[in-house]
Amino acid sequence: MTLISGQLLAQEKTKGIIMELVSGEKIEAAQIQNLRSKVEVQTNRDGSFAIDANINDLLLIKANGYEQDTVFIYDSSLRRIYLNRINTPIELSQVVVERMTDSRLAAEIQREKEAGKYSDVSKNRGGIRISPSRIFSKEGKQARSNYKLLVAEMEKRAVDRKFTDNLIKELTPLNAAELALFKERFRPSYQFIQNSSMETLRVYIMDSYKKFNEKK
Repeated sequence: MTLISGQLLAQEKTKGIIMELVSGEKIEAAQIQNLRSKVEVQTNRDGSFAIDANINDLLLIKANGYEQDTVFIYDSSLRRIYLNRINTPIELSQVVVERMTDSRLAAEIQREKEAGKYSDVSKNRGGIRISPSRIFSKEGKQARSNYKLLVAEMEKRAVDRKFTDNLIKELTPLNAAELALFKERFRPSYQFIQNSSMETLRVYIMDSYKKFNEKK
């Protein structure tokens, strides 16, 4: 798709594939609705779909036997959207976490955060109450480990959405091989991305390019 001034051209399509979260099986006849325009489409036998959507649109995804989910459109790339089966616990791994939609990721972060808590504020007695069973239990430790994994993925996505190949190419003459090395060497932190404007990020990229040239 073509991007002009941060918007998708009118009548262009956002394309994607709907798949099962754990197995990667493609899901036929899943429903995709653009919540802004109310346009609806279904996936084909191979799980693929195409729908009119602009940057910042929100898609609602539904399929029989699966938990519904939402997908925020922030660029024009092909989207692989993974749904979880209803009432099926998710055994987290790096691969599964990477497959989650942003809304699913946010929900899992909150769930693991609550499961891993070992203290809370007592409303009746006042002060903070510590639960030794939550500190030392296998479930509590696993929840805290999962929480770290999920938060790391959330932060990675936040950086990737702003520190993009297109933005770097716009500001530098790097070729494909140099671009990969540049991104690895000068990848900004999540904290920097959260606290910086787009103009600050542009300045950072240009300054980093000067340093990159000096080290070549």
